[in-house]
Amino acid sequence: MSATLVLSAWEPEIAPLAALMPRRGRAGGHGGFAAVAVGVGPVEAAIGATRAIAAHAPKRVIFVGTAGVYARDGAAPGIGSAVVVDDLSAVSTAALRGDGYLPEVHIRRAAASRPLCRALAAGLPAPAPVVAVACPLAITRAAPLGRQIARATGAALENLEAFAVARAAAAAGVPFAAVLGVSNRVGPAGHREWRAHHAAASRAACAVIAALLRAAPGRR
Repeated sequence: MSATLVLSAWEPEIAPLAALMPRRGRAGGHGGFAAVAVGVGPVEAAIGATRAIAAHAPKRVIFVGTAGVYARDGAAPGIGSAVVVDDLSAVSTAALRGDGYLPEVHIRRAAASRPLCRALAAGLPAPAPVVAVACPLAITRAAPLGRQIARATGAALENLEAFAVARAAAAAGVPFAAVLGVSNRVGPAGHREWRAHHAAASRAACAVIAALLRAAPGRR
C-alpha cells in the first residue's frame, strides 16, 4: 500500500520523479509513494489507472504529464512551465462541430481535490498557475479547433489522459489532482514543439510533485 500514487500515461513523463526523490520514499511500504505509467489515450489510461489504484490502495492519486497550451486572450502558461489542474473536461470535437452529440448522462466534467491542488500549488512560484484542462480523444493540430475547444470549456491546456485518470480516482473514492508540464502550443507545430520540449516539461511537472512529497514525509 502506498499513500500517494503518481500516475502518468507514458513512462518518460514520470521517470524524472525517481531521480528527484530519496530512495527510501519510493514504492513499497506503508506511507511511501508508487509511480506507475498507465497507458496512452483515455481508454488505456482509464484501464491502467483503475488497475493501479486497486493494486496500491492509495490515499491520493496525482497524475503527471505534458500538455499543449491553447492560444487565448490574456496570459497563458509558458512552454517548460508546470501547472496544477483543478478542472477537467472530456471533449468531443464532433459534438463541438455539430456533427454529433453526447448522451445527456455522459459525464463530461471532473474536479480535482481543492486541498490537494493547494498543496501542490504551494510548490510553484507565486501566483501559482492553477488551470483547467480539456481532454479530447485526439491531439488537436488545427489552431482554430483549439481555440474552439478553449472557448467551449474554459480550458488553458490540452491533455489526452487526465480526465480518464480523474474518473478512475473518483470511482475509487480517492482524492485526485494533476500536474502538467507545458510542452507545446496547440496547433500545426505542436508535435514538433512537443518533441523538443516534452522532457523539460516532464521534469518541471515531476519537480512540483517531488516538492509535495518531500515537504510532508509523514503524510505521503
